[in-house]
Amino acid sequence: MLNGGGGGQSSGGMGFDPGTPEGATPQSDNPLDRWILARLNQVVESVTDNLENSDAFAATLVVEALADDLTNWYVRRSRRRFWKSELDSDKDTAYATLWHVLVKLARTLAPVIPFVTEVMYQNLVRGVFPDTSTSLSAGAHESIHHTDWPQADIAAMDEKLVEQMALARRIASLGLSARGNAGIKVRQPLARLLVNADLPGLGNLEGLDDELIAIVTDELNVKAFEFVADAGKLVDYRVLPNSKLLGPRFGADFPKMRAALGKLNPAAVAAKVEAGETVTLEVEGQTIVLTSEEILVNTEPAEGLATASDRLVTVGIDTVLTPGLKAEGLAREIVRRVQAQRKNAEFNIEDRITTWYSAEGALAEVFETWGDY
Repeated sequence: MLNGGGGGQSSGGMGFDPGTPEGATPQSDNPLDRWILARLNQVVESVTDNLENSDAFAATLVVEALADDLTNWYVRRSRRRFWKSELDSDKDTAYATLWHVLVKLARTLAPVIPFVTEVMYQNLVRGVFPDTSTSLSAGAHESIHHTDWPQADIAAMDEKLVEQMALARRIASLGLSARGNAGIKVRQPLARLLVNADLPGLGNLEGLDDELIAIVTDELNVKAFEFVADAGKLVDYRVLPNSKLLGPRFGADFPKMRAALGKLNPAAVAAKVEAGETVTLEVEGQTIVLTSEEILVNTEPAEGLATASDRLVTVGIDTVLTPGLKAEGLAREIVRRVQAQRKNAEFNIEDRITTWYSAEGALAEVFETWGDY
């Protein structure tokens, strides 16, 4: 967060005009802005309750979660908004949101880490560090410890959005794991992301708002997003008897029991095991009941997919690479290398450069098709 504090000061040179440190919550239509503001005010409310009950440790835990949300999701997903060349309303709103979050969070943490938050306040609000005495915010208090205690903005607390964004991040994390399992880098575009979620209200595309789906597809670099009701479309199940438990129980009849188990629908058996239910089978006319602990379930990705899952969510990415997807992936790789050369040459982000290339065959086609990119 201390590193993020420089954003408020540097943005002053980009035409960004901060509000007052105790001002109202910024208004935005962007789901990322609305989400981080909702999370901020949840944390302010929680920290206030914890400190009033003399529980500083619990207060720091909820702030730690917000710091992760801010740095590893909000700032990273908003990077293009911050770095666009023109100062339009979207960029201004992004800066206003980030500035508000950092200042209000610093005020919330001031009793716990007084010196660090003072540095943040002086940097973000008064602008006296490191080399100017001009206050960014007119009429600002000289110290963060002179400001009023922040109040949670109840109107900004959007529980549904917070829950949906948590699911979006969960899906994105599993999608990245699936890519890793397949050895496919994120800059290689893929055709589809398939999601099975055993959560209320997620049987179809109404599970996530379109804006959040767009965030996930961009994060994972996939062209399409689909919810699937049947996890069996993503993975193939293989069920086996737990020999440590069932070997002593069945003795010489163990092979017969194993064969009978193998005749059952593996997806149906897996569903019962996941739910902790018993499984019934017939062995030479005798009814046998197995507990969920007595059955082992192994999964393998369905053909053409790479998968990852946790207890409630399974995702699959389509690993089939068409010529068009391969060409786009190569274009992204070329851009990555050019950006690396820019960095090595110590160009500034706003410097415009001229590039030359020599290519033939498929590589030349990539330049012709994706030259604007």
